Amino acid sequence: MTPPPIAVYGATGYTGTLIAAELARRGVPTILAGRDALKLDAAAATARAAGGEIVGVRAASIDDPQALIAAFDGAATVINAAGPFIFTGAPVLRAAIAAGAHYVDTTGEQPWIRDTFDVFGADLEAAGVAAVAGMGFDYVPGDLLCNLVGRTAEPLRQLIVAYDVHGFDPTRGTMRSSLEMMKGGDVVYEDGRWVPAPTGVTRASVVFPEPAGRQTVSRYPSGEQITVPRHVRTRRVVSLLSTRAVAPPGMERALPILTPAISAALRVDPLRERLSEKIGELPEGPPEDRRRAVAWTIVCFARGEDGREARGLVRGPDIYGLTAVTTVHGALLLAQGDARGAHAPATAFEPLTFLEHLAPFGVSWELPSGAGAPAQPPASAPA
Repeated sequence: MTPPPIAVYGATGYTGTLIAAELARRGVPTILAGRDALKLDAAAATARAAGGEIVGVRAASIDDPQALIAAFDGAATVINAAGPFIFTGAPVLRAAIAAGAHYVDTTGEQPWIRDTFDVFGADLEAAGVAAVAGMGFDYVPGDLLCNLVGRTAEPLRQLIVAYDVHGFDPTRGTMRSSLEMMKGGDVVYEDGRWVPAPTGVTRASVVFPEPAGRQTVSRYPSGEQITVPRHVRTRRVVSLLSTRAVAPPGMERALPILTPAISAALRVDPLRERLSEKIGELPEGPPEDRRRAVAWTIVCFARGEDGREARGLVRGPDIYGLTAVTTVHGALLLAQGDARGAHAPATAFEPLTFLEHLAPFGVSWELPSGAGAPAQPPASAPA
């Protein structure tokens, strides 16, 4: 059976190109969409040369709602790969809903993930379509891991998810999204509710499996803060990132101390805009050999209210290549299923089955006993 058409918005960017290639590899009819008609034509020629079935090439500006709706006409799912998503997410999701299409994206921006639930949840339900934001490396492996580990010790007093990334070269899009993330305004899940994130210094370390070992970590405004309380019964979520993932060599230990000042500086619009302009002068993304050489590990520690503890990990290579795999697989599963409303990865898809799909890509995991048992959602939605 021929899969339904999938639309890719931002198809000419670094990640969008990888997504189009993954759709071609899986034989999925594809609609390429974005803002630049000439770049789209070139991307379509490249995709067809690689064996891709391009069924539409549609230019649509982010500020033209009718053009966006027309761009997604006939698509079963829209994959949004154009960030920063705090600017592009709402127009693209709104158009996908109007076109009767499901939606996934590659965001790492926590505020936008929260908006998919709080702002668009009811509209998605009414339209009979689903949205899963953060369907790339941010935050599919982590969200699935938290579900599989956390469920074995529920109800939880605390769940900690910590990321270590080595050898990462961000794309221009990732850097621009990071500017938006670092300016603050994120939330944390404390005492069973979402509250504004603290602004002070985080001084901590986490022991990752070798070869990473003990790493200095900083507070991370991750999507798991929004998604995990929707499928794991926990009073608290802590998300951390190794400083070597983002700090220049030699600055790893200093980054947690500097982060509050950096966040305050980035709340000044002219500075953020100037930095965005400078980012535009950089290469679009890492060369293929550098991209594939990235190594990442995510660990999860859960402590139950009764004192039980559980831990697990997931690791793999090539963050941007993985993002292409996870977004395409998620888009196809939504197109073939009956999900509706806003979802976390672990509520839209069966967590262990989804991880197993990633094994051929080089993703591996270690889980506590009983982690593969059927999921039981929280008795009530968090506050």
